[in-house]
Amino acid sequence: MSNPSQQFYREISDLIRSGQAVDAISKLEAGLAKWPGDEICTSLLGSALMRTGRHTDAIALLQNAAERKPTFATIGDLGVACMEGGDIDGAIAAFRRAVDLRDDFYHGWCFLSRMLFERGELDDATAAFRRADACDPLLNEFRNVQEDMSASRFAAAEKRCKDLLKRQPGYPRAAYTLAHLGKEVGAFEEAGDILRRAIAYNPCDVNLRSALVGSLEESGAYAEAVTEAEIITSLDGENAASWLILGRVHGHCGNYEDSLASYDGALELTVDDAQTRCNVQLVRGHILKILGRHDDSIAAYRDSMNDHATAGAGWWGLADMKTHRFDDADIDSMQALFADDSVRIEQRTQAAFALGKAFEDRDEPALAFDWYAKANEIRVDTEFDPDVQQRGLDEIIATYDPSVLSVQADPPPDGPTPIFIVGLPRSGSTLLEQILASHSRVEGTMELATLPNLVRRITIEGGRRKLNYPSSITAFEPGELTAWGQSYIDDTAMYRGDKPYFIDKLPTNFDKIGLIHKILPQAMIIDARRHPLDCGFSCFKQHFAGGHLWSYKLEHIAAYYNEYLRLMDHWDRV
Repeated sequence: MSNPSQQFYREISDLIRSGQAVDAISKLEAGLAKWPGDEICTSLLGSALMRTGRHTDAIALLQNAAERKPTFATIGDLGVACMEGGDIDGAIAAFRRAVDLRDDFYHGWCFLSRMLFERGELDDATAAFRRADACDPLLNEFRNVQEDMSASRFAAAEKRCKDLLKRQPGYPRAAYTLAHLGKEVGAFEEAGDILRRAIAYNPCDVNLRSALVGSLEESGAYAEAVTEAEIITSLDGENAASWLILGRVHGHCGNYEDSLASYDGALELTVDDAQTRCNVQLVRGHILKILGRHDDSIAAYRDSMNDHATAGAGWWGLADMKTHRFDDADIDSMQALFADDSVRIEQRTQAAFALGKAFEDRDEPALAFDWYAKANEIRVDTEFDPDVQQRGLDEIIATYDPSVLSVQADPPPDGPTPIFIVGLPRSGSTLLEQILASHSRVEGTMELATLPNLVRRITIEGGRRKLNYPSSITAFEPGELTAWGQSYIDDTAMYRGDKPYFIDKLPTNFDKIGLIHKILPQAMIIDARRHPLDCGFSCFKQHFAGGHLWSYKLEHIAAYYNEYLRLMDHWDRV
């Protein structure tokens, strides 16, 4: 008797996909009575049995089929049945047999890698993943995606990636590209979801996990980022880049000892890579400074300057210790670096800031100011428009009137009470935090990015309601405000212990006081102030690693300060 038609196979597949597996089983059993041993019918019946939870029956069926006709496809189906039924050992044995029969069996290698990962055999799992990658059947089609990306046809690339993922769920290349496109437009949570789904299919793909860490960092999910980074080091521990990722995310969490250990691990793997060693030593210098190991910090900063092209950051690291004094040879080296036009501007800028500090410490104010002015003048990332800031604060002031502020989280979020210290940078907020944290019931933390990250999520949710932030905050009911506040409390748990109060010292949160009042009605808010001349000039002398673009021109500092006062006056009124 002839084999069933392709139409029959399609009809059965449609039944299984649409949740009608019971009907599919009935038709397949009848079909196998007519076409005994048909490989496709047997495979479909195994799938249908698994869909209805009959894993034992599926395994028995496919074991029998594999004994009768031991093809790579039949044995692969048996492996899937074992995998779905929780029999990892049986699945591994079946997939090994399948890829032995056909060494370019992509799905067999993928599933084998996944099962070996679950059993903790990471080296073999990684080797199997690489074999799958080497026989990727969709690679030629994916090259069309690469062409679209190169030509900036991003919509076309997105469509191709989605089509590939429909055909091959978890397909790594498509998932990575789709997540990249999401991150480019700030959709970090969506990118993370795409990557998690792909990693479920391809747990040994370090590229996917590294991309996921990046998305998690952008969205402020640092605890999960640490977990992912630790897996990366277990999969690719001989690669210095893995330890650099882990060191970075530990730093985000304030786990400075763990961060230092990770960077030390990277240093051991970069014996022959002078540039990377200099970069690692620079970060080690920062961490050692935080840990109070000043002599070790100085040594690390000095080692980071072995590469002249990146030495500016090391010089500024030393200057920013505030207690380090430069000798004449140091000053000559910094001046030579600043004068070298072949060195990148960001390095020359930091050398100039360090020279300003050096001459200030030598009580030569004219020279010091000249170098601070040069440092600020050549910065390339100083696009600050006071009018834009003014319009932004106008919108905040218009949004948060007494009636809006009267609607608060109800009930208040559970957990310790946050104490927000806001104001301008260099206003003495660190000293204030240290004083408060000396109390036995108050926990000091760090400059937390938790609230800005929460604002991102609130902005996204408001966008779904066709509202822009900050006015979108008016659309949330008291219960929703409670949920936002609880999310903040929960997300800060990793930075604190069990004391009833904790400090969130991020000065720029002064523009979020209205939000704090609504979602965290129990919170305390302290406005840290210093004489504007002291505070402003201190900002002018400081090289900030990021942000604070207003601080590189004296007139911008004045404009920013006045707008800060205007907003704080508004909070006092309402």
